[in-house]
Order: sequence, then structure tokens, then C-alpha cells
Amino acid sequence: MITGLDHVVLAQGSAPAVVERFLGSWLSRWPMLRCASGDEDTDGMFSPWVPGQVGASADRGGVLIARDEHMEADWDLSGYVLDKRGEGPLALYYEPTGWQSLPVVPQEDPYSRVGFRYEPYDITVVGAGLYLFTLVTPDDSAFTRAALDTLLLSAGAGSDSAAT
Repeated sequence: MITGLDHVVLAQGSAPAVVERFLGSWLSRWPMLRCASGDEDTDGMFSPWVPGQVGASADRGGVLIARDEHMEADWDLSGYVLDKRGEGPLALYYEPTGWQSLPVVPQEDPYSRVGFRYEPYDITVVGAGLYLFTLVTPDDSAFTRAALDTLLLSAGAGSDSAAT
């Protein structure tokens, strides 16, 4: 599968800080972590990730993430697939929302009431400084869930951001 699964997260706060927290956390899992800009107008050259590489003023961007040079090389041939270790390449894109409010239908009761049957209804999300993060992963797996959990924790960490 050349294309991967998209997981979209809406969060408030500094997008570059969220990406930095994600990569910093992922570095403990992948000490040889390699990244390249996911922007179409760049050369896409991978290099070892160094904290602080994500520009603090970048309003939108993306980063391609590989465990090591071997995964980086296999990515071009195989795309978003899990390797024999059950891991695969990731891409993380971010951009500001293009709206100031968004109608949504939550799949779970937003009030977390216990004992009441929930029937979905419309709510509206409103906020300043909202960003959309798109995490692209291989097929659904424990690895994919770990990557998404890491993004959710990274987006919710600190006082300047919250995950939705």
C-alpha cells in the first residue's frame, strides 16, 4: 500500500510545538529517527532529527518520519507498510483551520453521562488558534495506535494546547 491511513486531530496551540513534542517522544522509540520535510516544494532529503528543527513560526508544514535509513529506503519501494518489526513510516502534516467554527456530530456523549442512552446530535466547535494535524500511518495496528496516542499526548501536553 503506497498510501496510508489518515488520522485527523483538531488541537489548539502551537503546531510546531506539538510536532516537536511528537518527534521528541518518538525519538525514545526510534533512536536513529530520520526526518524529511513533507512539503511538496522541498527536496525531501532525510537526515537525523535534531530537536528544534521544526520552525517555530511555520504556520503549516509536514514531516516524513522513518525509523532508520533502511525504513527510509523501503518507503519508496513499499509505501506505508509494516516491516518485520511491526513498524512503518509515518507522515505528520499540520495547518491552521480555515474556519472559525465547525459543526460536528460527536460519536460519544460529550457530557460523559453514565446510564443514559446517547443519541448523536450536532454541536459546534469554536476556538482561536486551532490546527488540523494529519498523521499518516500504515494499516491499523498496535504500531498505528501507538503513533496516534503519541500525537494525542503531544497535542494535549502543556497549557497552550488541547486535543479534541
